[in-house]
Amino acid sequence: MSGMSSRFPVSEVDRAAARAIGFSECVLTLRRALTTTPVGWLLAIWFCWGTVPQNAIVLWLSVAAVVWAFSLRALQVIIRDGSSFERHRMRLHWVAGMDGLAWGLMTWFLVGHASVLDATLIALLCGVIAVNAQAYGTYPVAYYRQIGTLLAVSVTGLLLHIAERKSAMDYAVGLTVFVILMAYYTREISKRLLEGFHLQRANALLAQQLHAALRKVELDAATDALTGQGNRRALDEVLKQQAESYRSGGKTFSILLLDIDFFKPINDEFGHMIGDEVLRAFSRRVSDYLRPTDVCTRFGGEEFVVVLPGTTLEEAQDVAERLRLGVAQSPLLRTPTIRVTVSIGVAALALDQTVGDLLADADASVYAAKKAGRNQVHPRKLHARGADGAGSKAHFQA
Repeated sequence: MSGMSSRFPVSEVDRAAARAIGFSECVLTLRRALTTTPVGWLLAIWFCWGTVPQNAIVLWLSVAAVVWAFSLRALQVIIRDGSSFERHRMRLHWVAGMDGLAWGLMTWFLVGHASVLDATLIALLCGVIAVNAQAYGTYPVAYYRQIGTLLAVSVTGLLLHIAERKSAMDYAVGLTVFVILMAYYTREISKRLLEGFHLQRANALLAQQLHAALRKVELDAATDALTGQGNRRALDEVLKQQAESYRSGGKTFSILLLDIDFFKPINDEFGHMIGDEVLRAFSRRVSDYLRPTDVCTRFGGEEFVVVLPGTTLEEAQDVAERLRLGVAQSPLLRTPTIRVTVSIGVAALALDQTVGDLLADADASVYAAKKAGRNQVHPRKLHARGADGAGSKAHFQA
């Protein structure tokens, strides 16, 4: 941990996050470990059978089974409630302490009947301590609670129930040394595990920052810096998507090409700074009349293209007329007072057209609106498909 701290400064937030992850991992691992506890019971019964009175075996096993059942239930509740460190740490400490108590009581009920059996049971307790080390590795504080309780109860039982004082002391000292060594090595392993959690969190945060940075780059690359609307790159992508949807699923769409009337005189009279303000105000005014699914992009200069998904040519003409009236109804700027009008070309994609053809039709419609006196809406020209005019109608409806 110290090596990592010198290379990567760890904040209190990082420590708390790593601790929370470690706590949650400990709860899950401990639940899995407790499901194997009956295996240890069977070993103890096998070693003791025929040497230890059956009532002592049954009494110890009954206490251990009750503690085991309540411990599993407590862990299940912790997991169900989200394994919160702040809310559940004392409950986990209780589970660890009771588990240590149940195993420690083995020396109260099962030792003192044969020296070989006593040594075997102490070896079994060491095995239990070693197996539990991996369960508590990510939250060693609870492990210390478990092995501390186990050691205290076991040593007391050894001293009380083994008549040979020297043997009892030997077992107690040996078990104490083993517990101390396990606590020390578990502490070191826990440090490495927590370093891993810190590194995982750092990598996750770095990945989030990188994703956000890439997203910003993509957004900047598709955004007009002056107006904040989409740029030509964004328009090309939207038109490509809409065209594919139209050809594959028949989802119609239309576009509006908007050209601010007499914009050059504004720049000449008021300067380009005011001209830029007009463009920004114009783009905001247009956006006020659009749906969330509509896309407004700056096409270049004082021209804007609006993509209207799911909109027929006739419906797009109505939208264009509302836009035209909305732009003209009040000044875009108050200081200086600047009013503008807009000429709008309307077009919808036909099956035999490319996106380039669609933009060309919209551009031709704008030119027609300008030529007719500006401040007007013009749809694209209809292309006759047959002498009877039926093809022309179908083209219009597309």
